[in-house]
Amino acid sequence: MGAQVDEHQILINGQPCAPEAAVVSVFDRGFQYGDGVFETLAAVGGRVREREAHLERLALGARLLAIPEPDRQVLDGELDRLARELGKGDRAVLKVLYTRGAGGRGLEPPESPLPTRVLMRLPWPDHPPEWVQRGVRIFTCRTRQMSGAALDGRIKSMNQLNHIAARLEWQDPEIAEGLLCDLSGRVIEGTVSNLFAIQSGVLLTPDLAGAGLPGVTRRRILELADELGIPAHETDLYREDLQEMEELFLTNSVIGVWPIREHEGRNLPQAPGPITTRLREALEASYG
Repeated sequence: MGAQVDEHQILINGQPCAPEAAVVSVFDRGFQYGDGVFETLAAVGGRVREREAHLERLALGARLLAIPEPDRQVLDGELDRLARELGKGDRAVLKVLYTRGAGGRGLEPPESPLPTRVLMRLPWPDHPPEWVQRGVRIFTCRTRQMSGAALDGRIKSMNQLNHIAARLEWQDPEIAEGLLCDLSGRVIEGTVSNLFAIQSGVLLTPDLAGAGLPGVTRRRILELADELGIPAHETDLYREDLQEMEELFLTNSVIGVWPIREHEGRNLPQAPGPITTRLREALEASYG
């Protein structure tokens, strides 16, 4: 495997910036109100994974917020520009932030917004190898997942305060992730991930119709389960239900699949279990 690319590269509205010179206006509504959307993508060996799904969601989020849609051709060119230096085996995280741009005081958006577009190439996270090999420890946060009403499940908003509050609940480096429940006690998602459970050969994942964000990798896992003949259902899962599951795992675009080996003191000795392993291998194979 090649050396990881760890230098930061930043484009603001297409212009390259050194990290210390990368600035946007203090009047930018992304800074003032979280008025924008973002996507986090994995780039491996010069290729951007799941580009289509991420950029479709970014464009949908812009439409739902009545922000002029980003130019897809421009975004493709900028993503390629950030990814093409990666050699075989090199990995980096690409982040796209798209805001309404600068505006005046108050919540009312400007009539003719000029969006701000920021793309960044960031180092691949230095997670312990055993998190992939043996699984991770997780716990359930006190912070509750709040519904975003009509926009829930459709946009990846730059306003992440609820998840930040949840992430503040633990400092133990041995804990990889925290789960959020809604006000009724249903488990919804992790602070940066989606959750899957396996019981009696059936793949289960929380129904996110009322809260939470269906991730790109979550969608791919459900597609792969169908291809592999693994029954899968979106359903209500409660905290106590997780204590009965044979396998648990987390997904997102950077981590791929993390098996869960411990949840709230309960060990899952199979981690990674057989179905988790099948799906993880199928996911990696799907990227070529």
